[in-house]
Amino acid sequence: MVTVIEARNAVINTVQQGKKEILSLSKSSGCILADDIISPIDSPSFDNSAMDGYAFRYDDFINQLEIKIIGESAAGKSFSKKINQGEAIRIFTGAEIPVGADTVVMQEKISIVNERLIIQDDKIFVGANIRRKGSQIKKKECALKKGTQLNSGSIGFLASIGISKVKVFSKSKVAIIVTGNELQPPGTKLKPGNIYESNSVALQTALQSDGINFIKTFIVKDNKKSIRSVFKKSMKQFDFILFTGGISVGDYDFVGRIMEEEKVKTIFYKVKQKPGKPLYFGTKNKNYIFGLPGNPASVLTCFYEYVIPALRKFKGFENPFLKSISVSLTKTINKKTGLTHFMKAATDYKTATPLEGQESFIMKSFSDSNCFIVVPEEVETINEGESVEIHLLP
Repeated sequence: MVTVIEARNAVINTVQQGKKEILSLSKSSGCILADDIISPIDSPSFDNSAMDGYAFRYDDFINQLEIKIIGESAAGKSFSKKINQGEAIRIFTGAEIPVGADTVVMQEKISIVNERLIIQDDKIFVGANIRRKGSQIKKKECALKKGTQLNSGSIGFLASIGISKVKVFSKSKVAIIVTGNELQPPGTKLKPGNIYESNSVALQTALQSDGINFIKTFIVKDNKKSIRSVFKKSMKQFDFILFTGGISVGDYDFVGRIMEEEKVKTIFYKVKQKPGKPLYFGTKNKNYIFGLPGNPASVLTCFYEYVIPALRKFKGFENPFLKSISVSLTKTINKKTGLTHFMKAATDYKTATPLEGQESFIMKSFSDSNCFIVVPEEVETINEGESVEIHLLP
């Protein structure tokens, strides 16, 4: 049996970053950049107007010269001539600033008399309302660094500087293998002695929320031959294999025995924690195998604390673990020493409150939680008002 720290370190030290691939921007959301992105252009690529108004020479305004409107510049249709002394043009947002002009006055701050521009803005200054070439980023500057997770904002930014494809770490392919004779799908009439199968649904949605979409679920009876068959097929198609149930030492718990017989290298089995002590992690070839407990709360706890970091390491995260912060405890916690406790809790990011229903089979408290309170194995009591470490759930 290993400690929580030993288990976390073992996962991160074992899992290697996945392959790299080139994707179009439209398919790259949630991916991690495998290389720095260097801007191919200045952005903006030309001086342009920040608003609808009039472009003119600031010295003409200061010297109170008569200013004549001689044309206009619109986005995609620039004014091609030079602005000389005493001249101005109508200009629209995003339109190129013509040579000679150095200031834009907004249209609400002017009047026009006989095609002459009258500026009525006593706070105008030279260069006002102009977006300068390269003010967002200059050509050959680093636009985004390796390790950046792409979202709609970063994808839009890359598109705006002409990037259409990016090199990223491949997302993992995940198989969920749920074992148990007592399982029924939700939506069916529950038979005596059976339970509804919820682990696969919870895991699949948790995976999807973390950007993993190549997922397949297998529901298998407690039959050694069947479990082995599904496992061997999954090894050929998936990077990660997540078992739920069948990892303990009961008569119908076959997963551990199959791992041994299939020569999977065991990295660890059993962690000094609650819930989720019977957690298995192993590897074979380039596959990573987790044996999660069967109880639903244990499954999700182990998933967030160990599987999510493994998946994130695989797809290029530099900091793959759940975000950790310290807050004040609102209610005293007592426990026995020997196991680290991950307690479902609610936080407002200043305090944390442990919830009722910490047993490994209870999922209702998970629906109300947004963090785990981490109580180290050597700690017996944390008093109300004392500082605690919490892990924020995605």
